[in-house]
Amino acid sequence: MRRAFTLIELLVVVAIHVVLIGLLLPAVQSVREAANRSKCQNNLKQIGLGLQNHVALVGYFPPAYANRPQNPDDTSPGWGWGTFLLPFLEQDALSAQLCPARTLFGNGTNPAAATPPMQTRLAIYRCPSDDGADLNEVRYYFATSNYRAVCGGSNSGSLFITNFDHGGVMYQNSRTSVLDIPDGTSATMAVGECNYDVVHWGAIWPGMIGSSGNGVMVSCVMWQVDAFQSRINGPAPQAFSSRHPGGASFAFCDGSVHFVAEGGDLATMQWLASRNDGQVVPGY
Repeated sequence: MRRAFTLIELLVVVAIHVVLIGLLLPAVQSVREAANRSKCQNNLKQIGLGLQNHVALVGYFPPAYANRPQNPDDTSPGWGWGTFLLPFLEQDALSAQLCPARTLFGNGTNPAAATPPMQTRLAIYRCPSDDGADLNEVRYYFATSNYRAVCGGSNSGSLFITNFDHGGVMYQNSRTSVLDIPDGTSATMAVGECNYDVVHWGAIWPGMIGSSGNGVMVSCVMWQVDAFQSRINGPAPQAFSSRHPGGASFAFCDGSVHFVAEGGDLATMQWLASRNDGQVVPGY
């Protein structure tokens, strides 16, 4: 007659399985995160190629956002770089629906209000590691994006000045050509990751929504890398950030993608965010 398992034996078997699962779970999570990071960097690679094709066709990088300011203090909304790249990311139908060349973003209201096409979730603008909502509550329920233009590396703060050149490649109404990047396209950031969570506000791809409260929501589409709160994975809600351990990925102006570690030399990060500071950037 076969002897049945005793209660102690069963508990031992269960305990062994629990230990094995505990050992395997971090490995599974690590593999999943590696896959997510690879997919995120592929998104940025496609965005980088889209920027290159925009330059080849139009002659310059798209602006972070484009509007028609009527005066030096104009805070009106504008179509964002994410919209201008749609034809280069196999989103011709959505681009035709929005028709940025003929229509004002948000139909001229300030702040702009989202329409259904502007709430379209686009996988290429979402990092798979970020499980934030598809509609960005902070940004008036436009479609969330985990990628934002790098407008420069200044420590000038958040004071809004119309068409201000922060030293980067993409800013309000900019038309930066390759010749305008003397530091070299391979050493100049174009677009970086931004989280949407309880600390960080993420971004949106359709455009800059205009004024809200006492500020202008330019971080919908662009922000600077500074040496303070807006350093990589810094505490500022507009900081470039990611859920990948140790840093965030950036698409550079030559179409390459690099994972930039948090906690690195802050001056180097700012040099990478600027197009014409004349600095030789060491390895990062």
